[in-house]
Amino acid sequence: MRKKVLIIGGGMAGLSAGTYLQMNGFDTEIFDLNETPGGVCTAWKRGDYTVDWCIHWLVGSGPADSFYERWSELVDMDHLEIVDHEEYCRIEDLQGNQIHFFTDLDRLREELLKKAPEDAAKIDEFILACKKLTLFEMPNEQADEVANLWYKMKSIWKVMPFLGTLGKFSQITTADYAKEFKNPLLRKAIHNLFEPEIPILFCMLMLGWMHKKAAGYPVGGSLNFSRRIGNRYAELGGKFHPSVRVEEILVENGKAGGIRLMNGKVHTGDYVISAADGHSTLYEMLDGRFLTPQFQKFYERGVTFPSLLFVALGVGRTLHAAPHSYLFELPKPFQVDPETELNDLYVRVHNYDPTLAPFGKTLITVMMETRNHHHWMKLFQHEPLRYEAEKQRIAEQVIKIIDNQLGDVASHVEMTDVATPATIIAYTNNWKGSFEGWLITPETGFRQLPNTLPGLQNFYMCGQWVAIGGGVPTVMLSGRNVAQMICKKEGKKFEIVKPKTGKSLSEAEF
Repeated sequence: MRKKVLIIGGGMAGLSAGTYLQMNGFDTEIFDLNETPGGVCTAWKRGDYTVDWCIHWLVGSGPADSFYERWSELVDMDHLEIVDHEEYCRIEDLQGNQIHFFTDLDRLREELLKKAPEDAAKIDEFILACKKLTLFEMPNEQADEVANLWYKMKSIWKVMPFLGTLGKFSQITTADYAKEFKNPLLRKAIHNLFEPEIPILFCMLMLGWMHKKAAGYPVGGSLNFSRRIGNRYAELGGKFHPSVRVEEILVENGKAGGIRLMNGKVHTGDYVISAADGHSTLYEMLDGRFLTPQFQKFYERGVTFPSLLFVALGVGRTLHAAPHSYLFELPKPFQVDPETELNDLYVRVHNYDPTLAPFGKTLITVMMETRNHHHWMKLFQHEPLRYEAEKQRIAEQVIKIIDNQLGDVASHVEMTDVATPATIIAYTNNWKGSFEGWLITPETGFRQLPNTLPGLQNFYMCGQWVAIGGGVPTVMLSGRNVAQMICKKEGKKFEIVKPKTGKSLSEAEF
């Protein structure tokens, strides 16, 4: 008889776990808050525009990185159009000075030396490390919990040439590394490569992936990509329950055996996987009964990715000359909320994806980070009129700033949409409204929290609350790893059933 696995959360981790388990002869059911699969990897319609939320670049978009093979187990990558940008980002100061952060490392070196010759030695150190890391492959074929000794030895052997680089640059944050540059604009550029608290090593890896064209953008955006995997899950016989919330994980004699939904319905199974918000899983669905000191420490002291004010504009004109990823200094600070003030604005002009806007028009999105989720939840719950007024204020200010920077935008705005931390919490239930779970820091490193809990059998966790650093590829791999662990427990050989080639899955199929 086929064993049944109940999966809480239909984001990338839950879809991954479910799809791989279906390949290996299990019956799985996914229970998700939303109508569509994908979780944070999503988009939504606003009139004729599609507001894309998640994927800026996808590790494994090209065959130069082994993650491409992992994605190819889930979808036919040959039928996915990829855009490999010439620039990662363009950075500009108030005087109009610019640095083009090219994705080609030789071209980037030339640009940085031209704009900041006083930092030549530091630039060469940075570029050399990025180039070296183009050869580095993160082991991703077998989960640590199931890998045999031979595989572990091979993995260690492959990592050894990079130990010096990994050790050195994993211990310094991006913010601290930026301080070592003399040129103020280059300092700003390095500081803003990603979250300033993360190790500079991650930024070097990222640029290395882009250099070898293994971190491009999938045309169609986030929801189109997650739907492809959702379609594959359904093709393999998986069942997706939309718009439901899990209230409790049912435990009997130290073994997880089912879930109770908020509507009172009970579903039973042989295994339960939570690919949902970690705090809700541990403190609410399991009522804190299996909380370990390690998890408790993380939820008391761990650093999460921040939440967001996310502004989307539908602009009734083309903006092909505008940089697709643009950080520029503001003439005066922008007060986002009582605790959040911005001196720079990060704008993404989606002129590279024609599927997100009608012909001749453009989607623009702006991400503004905040850790003041309590403020936005309070407004949303208790002061709805003020909440809407604040959203309107932010949208108007963003339009004014972009119009001044790019020119002739304000008069062409056809659509505005503002998502807040309250939106993120309502849609994903993510703790603190975080958009990507736990932040990588020099203290955490690139590691993973346990997938299992002592004293609780047949229960696993996967996703961004155990895979530190989050990100679409990382959480996909987290789900795959849990599927391997369940196969091992059942004495099954982990099998891969690749999708049929030559078939392009459309959005409407799921």
